[in-house]
Amino acid sequence: MSRRCSRMPIERINLSIPDEPLKGLITWLPRDGGQDEFQQLNTITETERIICTHPSNPSILNNMIEMIENAQERILLCNWMLSHEMVEAALAQAASRLNGRVHVLTTLETSVYSRYTDDGETLNDLGRLQRLAGEGVYIRLHPEAHAKFLIADHEVLVTSANIRDTSLEKNIETGVVISDPQVVADFRSIYSHLWLQETKQHIRPSRSDPRLGNPWKSGQSEPPIFDGETCWTLSNRRMSLAKQIIGVIRSANDSLRLSTYVMSSLETGIGHQILKAIIEADERGVQTTILYHATSTAIGRPPREHESYGFNAIARCKNVKMVGHPCLHAKHVIADGERGLIFTANLDGLHGLNSGIEVGVKLSSIACNNISTWHDSLFNSFPLELVVEPKPSALSFRGGTKLVNLPENAIIWAESGFEYAKQQVANLAEHSSLLSAERNRWIEPETKKEDFRPKPYENRVKAPSFKQGIITHSGLKLVSSGKVVQATKQKPNVGRLHHGHIQPGEYDLSIGRPFSDDEILEMIEELLPAPEKGIQIKEVLTLIKSRTEIPDLELPFNPSIAGVEEYIKANSNRGLLKSNPIKGGRLMPILTDIEAAEMLKPYLGEASNEELQAILDASMKPHELRISKRFLKRINAILEPQIENEDN
Repeated sequence: MSRRCSRMPIERINLSIPDEPLKGLITWLPRDGGQDEFQQLNTITETERIICTHPSNPSILNNMIEMIENAQERILLCNWMLSHEMVEAALAQAASRLNGRVHVLTTLETSVYSRYTDDGETLNDLGRLQRLAGEGVYIRLHPEAHAKFLIADHEVLVTSANIRDTSLEKNIETGVVISDPQVVADFRSIYSHLWLQETKQHIRPSRSDPRLGNPWKSGQSEPPIFDGETCWTLSNRRMSLAKQIIGVIRSANDSLRLSTYVMSSLETGIGHQILKAIIEADERGVQTTILYHATSTAIGRPPREHESYGFNAIARCKNVKMVGHPCLHAKHVIADGERGLIFTANLDGLHGLNSGIEVGVKLSSIACNNISTWHDSLFNSFPLELVVEPKPSALSFRGGTKLVNLPENAIIWAESGFEYAKQQVANLAEHSSLLSAERNRWIEPETKKEDFRPKPYENRVKAPSFKQGIITHSGLKLVSSGKVVQATKQKPNVGRLHHGHIQPGEYDLSIGRPFSDDEILEMIEELLPAPEKGIQIKEVLTLIKSRTEIPDLELPFNPSIAGVEEYIKANSNRGLLKSNPIKGGRLMPILTDIEAAEMLKPYLGEASNEELQAILDASMKPHELRISKRFLKRINAILEPQIENEDN
């Protein structure tokens, strides 16, 4: 940057916005060829039946209904949600047929998982559960019963799916029906322990009185421990599910396949151990693919706060790739296509792996191989992929931002903080992301202590506009009016969230500020001290305007004769203006004592004080002299040396 003229407060800046990777930005973007194509998953081994759900295949729902309808002895159901008419009807009929040997364990309280749920899922309705209890179904409640499994006689279904329309008919979910006697026995022992030792409330089985039963808890006993295929979470007392997940990841030599609804809070505790295992697998050269829940609202948006640590770590991995789908809810981990498990927990460092209630089950090598093939087909067809540090042009082309041109032939104007504004304009080369200043793009704070928060980028919303106002991540608010862009300091604390980016290219910009009072005084003093006849105010105005490009902006007064006069009068006590006041439209040098003495010399001793004052006042030069004994004494003192010299 260089100044065109050191006397001018307007500088020229050549700003180059590069089309280079946006450092630190991680976001979801549409993939080339991404489409909704779903391969069927229906693998049958000696003791397993692997099934899946997707928009055109409600296989998990069908198997669940079939198991309930065919049960001859007992039904034990655990699910975070129970809101599907077909399942409820089947349970009610089974309760009648089995003389009440139908038990349901679910939840009714606010979910700990709502912080990463975008679709507004609602939990169970008390009245709905009460009506089902009225049909003879025994229902007990636990606030963190996130596990999802169904035991019907000698089979157990473990699934990622909640019992709701979306999960069972539209989501991408996995499940396995197992008939291995030991696994079924393990899950019965889990259910028995939860039912007898962990549940705190039950639903009163009365149609006319839909109230919760009184809180209660039976005697204490130790939760079961398993050495075989079954694993689970029961708060921090049983964490075999997390250990099995970590074990599978650590065993991977060539490939690792993960599917999860969310990766959250991986910076501490058990979450960090899972993340560390993934990073170590990457360092071994293991090719890792992750299926993830991501919607179109995530396009262009940086990771959410609870995701950011894990996503940033994944971004540094060389062999890890993530793809996303808005319906993905399946949960599995497979190493080398041979070892793995299906489970119900999310990869969350705070909930599910060391708290709450979750379950999982190991799979046979045949089942793992088939899930791997299914996983790969989904990976190739999912519509979104996680992209690390895209270029602005690629980000825009794929719908992840809007590109905005800096205003041409405009001047960026800083009424104050000029050096700061100049530096932040220069910083746009490295921080080209923008936020719209329009109020409808910001979230109102709920409390006085909170700040406004920008809404995430949405590709359907118009690009930010300088006319409406733009906030740069470098720390400026820019609002244009005509060819002037007013710049003020505004530092957003929003991480990498953006509403747009500056169009890469070369920009010749002007940035300016008003002249300071000192600079204006310096210009005026170039004409001072004034000659005897004075300096016309018009000459002063001409000089000042010759040093400006946009007088209306650069000057703190109206660039007119009247404006200059008003400004000089307001600053008459500064510098040379003290001795060159305005008189008759001119800057006039003031009448000095010596000049007054010469004017009065011929009249001293003859004229009265009033006559002497009139002589002074007749001078063209302004003054504030007043005839008095003290003044006349000063005049005589000035004249006495002159008289002595004349006598000599």
